[in-house]
Amino acid sequence: MRTPLTPEQRRFASQHLGLARQQAHRYARRWGMPLDELLSPAYEGLCKGAAQFDSRKGYRPSSYLVSKVKGELLHHLRDTGFAVRISHRYRELWVKARRWLELDLADSEIAIRLGIPLAQWLDCRQACGLRPIPLAPEP
Repeated sequence: MRTPLTPEQRRFASQHLGLARQQAHRYARRWGMPLDELLSPAYEGLCKGAAQFDSRKGYRPSSYLVSKVKGELLHHLRDTGFAVRISHRYRELWVKARRWLELDLADSEIAIRLGIPLAQWLDCRQACGLRPIPLAPEP
């Protein structure tokens, strides 16, 4: 069980609700998921960040909190959004390749730029190129 936020931590989190909502909205657009489904994990990340934030370390609150919110959103997507587990290697390749996909480069050119065989790129594209789907049944 988590320790409840102190009143000061609660005020701190409340001042940054827009940041959590912005990140949830960004992920909702990116993954084609309903915003309402992503607000809860975004707010959870915000609360965790508010509880752990230490201004004496010199971090800007927004920088620190964004990383906590994104982490919770990614955990949520990992736990609920994919029908199969995708390796970290493939996810890293996918992130690197997205900008080249947006430029409409051929698969062979993308594989060359990534420094991997074409077959590996095609496997990665097939695994990562689909939007996540909710695994929980719809009400």
